[in-house]
Amino acid sequence: MTKFHAGFTLIELMIALALGLVIAAAATMLFLTGQKSYVLQSGMSDLQDNANFGLNYIVKDIRLTNLNVVKASTNDETQYGGVILTSSANATLDNTSSPARPLSNLFRTITGNSAGVNLVSRSQGMTAGTAPAWTGVSNVQPSTGGTLLSDQLTIQYRPQYILDNKGTTVDTDDEWVGGYDCEGRELRFRVKNPGGSMPFGQQMVVQRYFLRVDANAATNEPNSPLALACEAGFYAIADTPAVVRVEGGAPSQALNTRLFGSTGGEIIMKRVDHFRVLLGVQNDTSYRYLPINEYMAIAAGSRPRILSVQIGALVRSGQSVSRDEIISNDQTFQVLDQLVKVKTPAANAPKYVRQVISQTIALRNTFGDR
Repeated sequence: MTKFHAGFTLIELMIALALGLVIAAAATMLFLTGQKSYVLQSGMSDLQDNANFGLNYIVKDIRLTNLNVVKASTNDETQYGGVILTSSANATLDNTSSPARPLSNLFRTITGNSAGVNLVSRSQGMTAGTAPAWTGVSNVQPSTGGTLLSDQLTIQYRPQYILDNKGTTVDTDDEWVGGYDCEGRELRFRVKNPGGSMPFGQQMVVQRYFLRVDANAATNEPNSPLALACEAGFYAIADTPAVVRVEGGAPSQALNTRLFGSTGGEIIMKRVDHFRVLLGVQNDTSYRYLPINEYMAIAAGSRPRILSVQIGALVRSGQSVSRDEIISNDQTFQVLDQLVKVKTPAANAPKYVRQVISQTIALRNTFGDR
């Protein structure tokens, strides 16, 4: 008696293998598509978080510009003027007095005998310095080719202090608290002598916003991994030995100038390829926005008052995304008044998503006496 064994024929096996391969290919494509979508969405999420949180932080600080100063109208010659454009290094002279006195935003200097021009507000069209001062470093170029510098914005204000009496009836432990500077240092002073008080607005806080290279970056990131940083300093309006600065919870030396322009500051927005600043100015007939170099090119004594600031930044994701052609290295971006494109990266360099963010900030402390 002949026995038959059930099984697959060769044709049936080939058909099964072909169907399996089709299903496996479809699953693979679905997985790869999902992975690309996830990476792209993660990059966009990282970009949005970086841009939104960083921009909100900057705007909040810039609104302090010109806070608690005597004169609301501000330009390059206004002493304690909120937008710092001049120091002892590039001050104009008031020749109506004898001897002629300098007209500048800084009543006292920030470092040494003068605050170098590359510590004040600067822009494309001006001569850059060396780090840690403003270098104009940027990862973009004009859409038509050439070179382009990023800008720097430097502001100052007098903090608004409130008295912290520590909940005690004695005044020897009282402290004046004025918030934090952009590097996270608390503005806090202790009343040293019994019965002592803190003169209102004892110091001018200075903060500058600029791009610098971020040393904490992946080795394969294209061009220079740049970040938007802020450095803070202060200078005394009037020295008062009864008031001392508190550093790390303990009183330090009498109030004096904090070293400014000596560090790279604290990063407040990572992976920024370009930073642009425009000044909103008003004269008798018009209101317009000017880059810093054009404003300073106006004849001394005729520069209009500053009422607002526009800031723009080209921000990229911190993590790379798909290498597909959807991300083009030749894409152009409009950063305020500048049409730019990213410098050509090295071959096979990772790709990133980018977005332009901008904000117009009314300097509410400059609107008086109009």
